[in-house]
Amino acid sequence: MSSQRIRVWFKKGERVRYISHLDVLRYWERAIRRAELPLSYSQGFTPHPKLAFAGPLPLGFTAEADVMDVTLDERVDPEDFRRRLAPQSSDDLALIAAAEVPLSNPPPQSVLLWADYRFDVPGLDPADAASAVAAFLAATEFPWTEERREKAKSYDLRGMVATASVAPIDGGTRITCRMRASQENMARPEQLVAALFPALEGQDYCRIGVVLDEVSPARELYRRKGRFLE
Repeated sequence: MSSQRIRVWFKKGERVRYISHLDVLRYWERAIRRAELPLSYSQGFTPHPKLAFAGPLPLGFTAEADVMDVTLDERVDPEDFRRRLAPQSSDDLALIAAAEVPLSNPPPQSVLLWADYRFDVPGLDPADAASAVAAFLAATEFPWTEERREKAKSYDLRGMVATASVAPIDGGTRITCRMRASQENMARPEQLVAALFPALEGQDYCRIGVVLDEVSPARELYRRKGRFLE
């Protein structure tokens, strides 16, 4: 029976940007087993490790602080968990931090709200980038149609972007943005580049963090009772 859940923050480096999400899952399963930690598995004919990610990272992206919840059959001190798992990880897929979260918490993907990205656009003049981004953020809406795998999806791209900023780099512009990443509404930074700078392409996409709809006892009480109680 599951006894504990540990939330892990980890990075995905340059050398493994093109490995799949399934490969990442297998990597962490093997690392946890090598660390001799009591990883929980689902029941049935084909048991699966109870590893829950905030969201699959697109192929070709790196990450600085992605989130994975690890469910254990036995309780382990979070610091001992980190101490045992860290040597089993590598510089390319490295453990950054670990902390206990309640077993009753929903999986991170179901409460994922936003994702923060950083990427470069070679050949883009920083002044032109700043002007285009400012005009985009000032707009009330930005109708956009995304075509992927021979399917078209139309949505308001402006509503998918919370913040965006630009900075000059050698030979181009670096853009940092926060984009919607919930299960119902998700956007990717490649679409922002295609919409604002159609003649250019972004590179070195990195997810630098995620924003979760964290469980708050006070907020949950307010939702049930309609007011805060002592």
